[in-house]
Amino acid sequence: MSDSRCGSTHPTWHRLSAAVTAVLALVCVVPLSNIASATTSATTSTYLLYVGHGVGVAATANPNTGCSEVSLTTDFIHWRNITPPLKVPKTMPKGTCLCVWTGASFTSPAVGWLLARNGGSTQTILRHTLDGGRTWITQPGGDTGSNAGEETISFVNSQVGWRQQLGTGSNGNYALQRTLDGGMTWSTRSSSPRNWCPFTNEVFSSASVGFASAPWASAINSTHLWWTQDGGVDWSTLTLPRPSPLARNARGLYGEPEFSGLNGVVPVAYPVGRHQAIYFYATHDGGVTWKLEVGSHLPIDVSGALTIDPQTATQVCSLDVRAASGRVAIVTAASPATWWILQSGPKGATTRLVVVADGAGITTYGMKDLPATTDQSDLAALNTNDALLTLPIPYGYETTYETSDGGVKWEKVTLPAKHSVESLVTPVCATLQLRITLGHIGVALGHVGMYFVVKNTGAKTCELDGFPTVQMIGGTKHLVPTMVTFGSDYTVPLISARLTLIKSGATAAFMLGYADSTGYGLSKCPTAHTLRITPPGDLATQDLHLEMEPYGGAAIQSLVCGEIAVSPIVTLATARRFM
Repeated sequence: MSDSRCGSTHPTWHRLSAAVTAVLALVCVVPLSNIASATTSATTSTYLLYVGHGVGVAATANPNTGCSEVSLTTDFIHWRNITPPLKVPKTMPKGTCLCVWTGASFTSPAVGWLLARNGGSTQTILRHTLDGGRTWITQPGGDTGSNAGEETISFVNSQVGWRQQLGTGSNGNYALQRTLDGGMTWSTRSSSPRNWCPFTNEVFSSASVGFASAPWASAINSTHLWWTQDGGVDWSTLTLPRPSPLARNARGLYGEPEFSGLNGVVPVAYPVGRHQAIYFYATHDGGVTWKLEVGSHLPIDVSGALTIDPQTATQVCSLDVRAASGRVAIVTAASPATWWILQSGPKGATTRLVVVADGAGITTYGMKDLPATTDQSDLAALNTNDALLTLPIPYGYETTYETSDGGVKWEKVTLPAKHSVESLVTPVCATLQLRITLGHIGVALGHVGMYFVVKNTGAKTCELDGFPTVQMIGGTKHLVPTMVTFGSDYTVPLISARLTLIKSGATAAFMLGYADSTGYGLSKCPTAHTLRITPPGDLATQDLHLEMEPYGGAAIQSLVCGEIAVSPIVTLATARRFM
């Protein structure tokens, strides 16, 4: 029997759910029977759902009607409404809705999932898209575990995904579920995991290896990680070796690990005098082993005293003792090699640092456009330029800011209304109506750059929006490990994705770049003989005969084979200008 009560507000420690919890509380302020006569609110919450793999996803929620909509961006300037259609029960008052969108995960600009919470029960709703949100497939939903609980979702790739059900209170239930077929079926890995800590955010690098962490400013002990090697059944605490310059008893705050394939990084902030020293640990085997990153700019020093409560040394999992006090830095990853750090402050006094190339470079900028960032905030970045930041505003609402220039300018996100999207008029270019050819290839200072020409062979104008995906294939038709970065490289300029219209017989382009073997000594990466290309908005592919041998990583010691940077679809003139 469903629970008709609304979910009450409660402390939450998940990376992206602080805003969602506030929204759920607001939506439930007015009983459904009274919504029709409620005074219309002048404020709608806008909150962050997901950033990664070439897209940003944000949602709105109206507390008076209970209605929620979702929009997607690829350039952090223009947004497209992708809200899946949902049936409204006949018993609901006209103009009201039952579900609020609370989670998202994408594995490419085309392939993604949205999760919604039924405000009148503990049920959740799952929708899957293969074309960037233009159409949706219904998949089995889950459960929040209790009326005041919630559910999170994340995908490792297009097939392997996880969802975590977090009930609260005496009747609350917990479950960790896994899918191996892209969300079509789910199985419970554990309803009672051993040596685990509740209300942590879980990140998996594979179908078996995963990590649980808590935000640095949370009430959970975040001075270590929890990790599992059996898909979430058994857990143990993980503390990495402290850097040699620090005292033997020094303890740090562990951030959430970020993975791209088997490569990953986790930040750890150590209190040092009147500032915080942020170190980065890297893994190249999915998190089985970790090594301290050593770069010319590491560690990153952020001003502001940080104090770690000594009680956390003996309390492995505690909701009673806040792990740290002070002005804790806000840290998020755009990739394992690129991190954003915000030094929080009052209005107009937040400092942004972007760490690139595994710590080999860092840029600092004082941001004047933001309000105070000293309260709990959600930050997510796509690359060195594009990011979203959700901040609390009065009366429990949330608002989200966007930047497409590395934080120089921030603007409030204004999401489009449903069905007011220009791109619905022009069809997406199907792979079958495109012919993709190599336009130009060049070599410069240990890097290879090229652009590909995309011709519309169909009879009508079509559109492409976002990044293509690529996969290398070896001489025996086996897949060669391919690590795709949707952004910039030495030979690929940082260009924001935007809608590109291609008339019949006309062309567009995209750029691709990677490091060659220069500087990697005798190390050898596998050679690919075919490049499989998937245009944005479609699942069909085209294969091009092309010999490639991409290298990556900042040095021989951290060699990562198969690293490729890809630009979004651009005009042919733009590609020629940079190549």
